[in-house]
Amino acid sequence: MGLRRSFFVLALLVAVGGRASSARADDESPDRPSPSPDSGRHAIDRTWLYADDARVAAPMTVIGTTSLSYTQPGSNPSRVGSPYPNAYSAFAANTAQPGAMVAAGGEVGLWPRLSVLALGQMGMSGVEGSPNPSAGAIAGVRVLLSPLDASRFHATLSAGYLREAWSGPFYDADGGKWWPGSPHGDNGGWAQAAISVDVERVRLATTLHAEHVFSDGRDGLDVLAELGASYRLVSDVRLGVEYVGQDLEESFDAGAEGGARHFVGPVASWQLLERRLSIVGGPSIGLSSRSPAYVGRLGLSYGF
Repeated sequence: MGLRRSFFVLALLVAVGGRASSARADDESPDRPSPSPDSGRHAIDRTWLYADDARVAAPMTVIGTTSLSYTQPGSNPSRVGSPYPNAYSAFAANTAQPGAMVAAGGEVGLWPRLSVLALGQMGMSGVEGSPNPSAGAIAGVRVLLSPLDASRFHATLSAGYLREAWSGPFYDADGGKWWPGSPHGDNGGWAQAAISVDVERVRLATTLHAEHVFSDGRDGLDVLAELGASYRLVSDVRLGVEYVGQDLEESFDAGAEGGARHFVGPVASWQLLERRLSIVGGPSIGLSSRSPAYVGRLGLSYGF
């Protein structure tokens, strides 16, 4: 009886071992390539056009970002700032420069909670008397405030330097007219707080941005707010909506920019290549008389 039981146990172990080996062979077959060891480290999560996803780049990795946007030129000029494409989309408080604009830059992770970023931009404003093209840049640091192991809640604080692409035109509240400002832009500083939360398939985000430009005749503080909500349809495809409120400090009293601007629109995002590539885009429409009639933007981000 003891010998039979031993043979039975041995046969069972051989069968289980053979099944496990077969499963491993299937996983490693050419038809089902195993994930790259670096795929998790280089994965990114940039799913917004304007709001910040409130994450920082992993240590010693790079997130390259580029975007193309177009804003309808209108009778009420918008001041120029930085249309960062997604995640940190609006470091300078203007997401709607008239005309076409292309931006390119990147973020580099230094430590688990700290990264640095830089962005250059080139725009064709479409406003009479403005420089074409016009160039600007931003630089700054990003700090992760949420726990490192958090998977559903993220919070960041960011700050840095900005150089406007084109400063103007601005509104002279005393004289009741627009004036051209500086054709070569002005220097400034900015700070930003962002939070994003995942609840099952729903993702919510809010970003509050403030900046000060070192130039006479400007508002003491320019304020921008961004709100977003999206739903994961299948795999890494999301659909949602985003709202942007620009120059909110002028909501009740027109200042250098001639009043607040608001716009809202749908946003779609798709993550590919083991989430190393994010594609996000969508149109928006203005909600007030001084807002642009429409804004369109497409952004790409890739983790290296």
